[in-house]
Amino acid sequence: MGRTAALLTALALCSFQPRLRAQALLPLKHTVVFNNNGRKPPTDVYPLFRLSEAFALVEDFYSPATLDATLTDNLARSRLLYVGQYCNEAPLFADPEACSAIRGFLERGGVLFLDYGTGSRGIRFKPETVKFLKSVGVTPPEEFQTGYGRSIFAAEEAHPVLAGPAPLGGRDSGHYGWWEKWSPQQVALAHDAETAGKGTFIAQSNVLGKGTVMFNQVCGIFRAPQGVYFDAVRNIVAYAYGAEGAGE
Repeated sequence: MGRTAALLTALALCSFQPRLRAQALLPLKHTVVFNNNGRKPPTDVYPLFRLSEAFALVEDFYSPATLDATLTDNLARSRLLYVGQYCNEAPLFADPEACSAIRGFLERGGVLFLDYGTGSRGIRFKPETVKFLKSVGVTPPEEFQTGYGRSIFAAEEAHPVLAGPAPLGGRDSGHYGWWEKWSPQQVALAHDAETAGKGTFIAQSNVLGKGTVMFNQVCGIFRAPQGVYFDAVRNIVAYAYGAEGAGE
């Protein structure tokens, strides 16, 4: 009888383990993507690789045409709000309900990532974006300049996102555009290889207590599924969702 009982117990555990594994996957973590991809719609939608495949994140996509009340719930489940390459971000920051949801998102420790944009000389962000950012204590970097160049990531001690899981300090990347002025509350995570006063990837932490806002002109981040650019995404996800990343 003892052996029979042990066998039955083992069988019960075996049948229960798949359920345990399934439960470990739930609830899945989300990331919110806002991108109307104004440069080459609809084929080149950034990120160019799926965050769901690389990091087990559920991607909730919005554009100016699809922005609706579900943004609030999805931001509540997310720690990363990605505002996409080339997109016109103004409709997002002109929407009062969206702005309220983003404030709550930052208060909970979310990361707002404003990705690569072409802009024009002196101006990078729409007035609606500037107004929102200033309302949460963030002055956007200024004196934006256009042009291609080579960037170097700052030393790893400059910010946790540079330290790991993939060390970025001192590594090379490309950029298009840079800022020549940013606030004392901000740190340049990457800068022009020849001129440190040209910031290409800038972050401000402790926004509304716990949040982070990142401004990026390093053109390969969220494009390349390998190399230093993908390592940067790995670190951003780990920083946003915890030391082990989204799959912790």
